[in-house]
Amino acid sequence: MIQIFLMPLIMIGQNLQSKHSEMRAEEDFIVNKKAESEVETILKHLENQNDMILQILNKIEQIENKK
Repeated sequence: MIQIFLMPLIMIGQNLQSKHSEMRAEEDFIVNKKAESEVETILKHLENQNDMILQILNKIEQIENKK
């Protein structure tokens, strides 16, 4: 008999937990999207550095070959 009276409270608690979980998932998604954007920026920067290093190495090789 007590279970019948407690059932609505249990269901409300579960709904609140579900809503909280959804909000947390949405916040996690936003954070992950920002992190992805930052990682892409860092990768572009590293690619540019790599290109510059290769250009410098090529110039050094050209100078070495002239000697």
